[in-house]
Amino acid sequence: MTEPAAEGRAAWAVRSATAVDRDSILRLVEAAFTGPDHDAADEVAIVAETWSLGKAIEDLELVAEGNGSIVGHVLGARGDVGGDAVLAIAPLAVAPAHQHQGVGSALMTELLSRADRQGWPAAVLLGSPAYYRRFGFEPAGPLGLVYEPVGPDSPYFQVRRLSSFPHAPRGVVRYCWETAEG
Repeated sequence: MTEPAAEGRAAWAVRSATAVDRDSILRLVEAAFTGPDHDAADEVAIVAETWSLGKAIEDLELVAEGNGSIVGHVLGARGDVGGDAVLAIAPLAVAPAHQHQGVGSALMTELLSRADRQGWPAAVLLGSPAYYRRFGFEPAGPLGLVYEPVGPDSPYFQVRRLSSFPHAPRGVVRYCWETAEG
C-alpha cells in the first residue's frame, strides 16, 4: 500500500517488517513515545521482548517506509485468553515528523485487514478511545475481555471485532510478554 505524496509530503509505503528493520524500529518507537513526561522504555521493552520470544506474527508486524527510512511501525502478536488466541497490538508508533499525515491510520487499517484475512477473531489493544474508535475499536470489558492491569471497566483496553468474532474467547487477556511461556 503506497500513499500518494501530498504537497510538502513524501510518499511512503506500508509493508511487512523484516529483521533488517529492527534497529530502525527501536529508534522509531523511542522517538515516537518519548516526551516531557514519558521516556518510552516500556514501549521499547514490549517490542524487544516480543521479538526475543519470537512472538511477532508474520505479516502482522508492519512498517511504513518513506525515502528509505522507517517512519511508522505496528506490532501484532498473540494474546492469550485462557489458552485461546486473540491478536494483541502494541505499540503503534509514528515518527514525530510524520504524525498527523495518515501513517498510523494506514498501518492500523492494513494490520486489521490482514488479521481478518488470517482468521483472527478479534484484535485488542491499550490506547486512546478517541483515536482507535475510527478503526472500529470499542471497550473490551462489555464483550467479556479484561486486561487486569487496567480492570474490566477501563475504556482504554479495547477490542476490534473481526469476521470470526462470534467464536472469540472471553476472559482475562495476557500479552505474550506477560505469560510464563511467552
